[in-house]
Amino acid sequence: MSTPIAPRLDSVLDAWSGEAEGVVEIDRSLAEGVDFAGATRIAVDASRIEGATLTGLRLDKLEMTDVVCTKLESAALQAYKANLLRVRAMDSRFTGAEFAEGHFEDCVFRGVKFDEVGFRFSTFKRVRFENCMLRQADFSNAKLTQVTFTGCDLEAASFVSATCRDVDVTTEDLTAVKGILGFKGATISEVQLLQLAPLLAAELGFRVEGVERR
Repeated sequence: MSTPIAPRLDSVLDAWSGEAEGVVEIDRSLAEGVDFAGATRIAVDASRIEGATLTGLRLDKLEMTDVVCTKLESAALQAYKANLLRVRAMDSRFTGAEFAEGHFEDCVFRGVKFDEVGFRFSTFKRVRFENCMLRQADFSNAKLTQVTFTGCDLEAASFVSATCRDVDVTTEDLTAVKGILGFKGATISEVQLLQLAPLLAAELGFRVEGVERR
């Protein structure tokens, strides 16, 4: 499993002092405590964003390249076809956000709340989810390549028609995941295989004799 490439940042960044409305461009800067309430497009390059607010935004465009984010408040953010490259996001909240048809490459999400987030038809390449809340997250029809889930809550997350290649979920509880066949191609443990047998049988349409139906 390849390690995501780290963001390329200068050791010293100047404080960002641009406008947080309309088309927002942040380049080689440190943006702290910014409220992007009036933004329609956001492009961030080689920067840090700390304590920003993007709650409820409807963005026409979201692009981040070589970015480190901490403590973002981004519940209900709508950013269809977002493009995130070499991004680190930590201790942030994206509950109910929409990233359908997005592209995530060389990203690490650590301690991020992604409950009820829409990742439908999105592409993930060399991505790590560490200690993230992913309850009812929707990965339907997503393509995941070299992706690792570690210590995450995947209760009721949907992987219907997902495509997995070099995906590691060996530490996760998958018993409440929807669309378990979407993990075809992923690596699971022997214990998980035994736990998932009833779900796999149900999705394949098998009737198992001697097992009571719930």
